[in-house]
Amino acid sequence: MFDQTLEPIDTCGCGDTGYLTTRTVPVDLVHGVGHVENVPIYHCRSKNCPEFTLPSIVARRLDDIAEEMENTKATEAVYAWITYGKQSLDPLKRADNQTHLQAFTLQFNGREYADAHVVLIVPSQAIFLKSTLEETEYYLLRYEEDRLSEETWFSFLKFYYEEPELTYEDFLEWSEDGHLKEIGRVTLDEVEDALIGEFGEWE
Repeated sequence: MFDQTLEPIDTCGCGDTGYLTTRTVPVDLVHGVGHVENVPIYHCRSKNCPEFTLPSIVARRLDDIAEEMENTKATEAVYAWITYGKQSLDPLKRADNQTHLQAFTLQFNGREYADAHVVLIVPSQAIFLKSTLEETEYYLLRYEEDRLSEETWFSFLKFYYEEPELTYEDFLEWSEDGHLKEIGRVTLDEVEDALIGEFGEWE
């Protein structure tokens, strides 16, 4: 896993609360303007807001990617945490497990199923969903490291949370008392089918 994690909430460039999501970001290159896809940013979720904030570790990584793009005269790249020499601009082929997990979890940002919607993402680690049928009913899809398995595993859990807003820090403190009921375990390839089976199709 990369050394520093991204907090799920920070500040948008407009000053409002920013939520972690991904966006295509322009970068200035010696040979013109380039674009990097799937860059983690904080945005307030307002469709009318053009502002966003780059986390500092993301900004540093973007500098590295821009340098790689200049070396290869590329104008398009996909954001990845790990450098693999000249092949780093093709992360789908070379991404390590944690980089793949980060991209996988972030793709759920703002996703709404028929019976639940995603309310919080901890990149590479967890996806929290809230039921649309029961106000206090939540679900957690959490990455479980298993060094003995070649598969990437997630535990699927259910819990009831009475507070009006769920934050990751509060959840960690609250969950120490053990209020989680495990529904099952699924592999990375099974996650989509499991969520659709539980909550219906997503929009």
